[in-house]
Amino acid sequence: MSDFEVARRQKQEPTATLLVRAIVCFALFLGGFALIGIGAIGGAASSPYLFVAGILAVGLAFGLPMAGATER
Repeated sequence: MSDFEVARRQKQEPTATLLVRAIVCFALFLGGFALIGIGAIGGAASSPYLFVAGILAVGLAFGLPMAGATER
């Protein structure tokens, strides 16, 4: 048998902070999909920029919760 144990956090963030971070990430995720959709169907010159901005927003939505994370 292995002696696997999860490393404990040094300090827990307040619940309000975690909730706000989750809502912001969800909004970035949905907003990114909206930008991708607008950039994909639009015929304007800014369409490629909107598409790339949507991809970056979705990527940020996944990366933001990992800010400050450490390897266990």
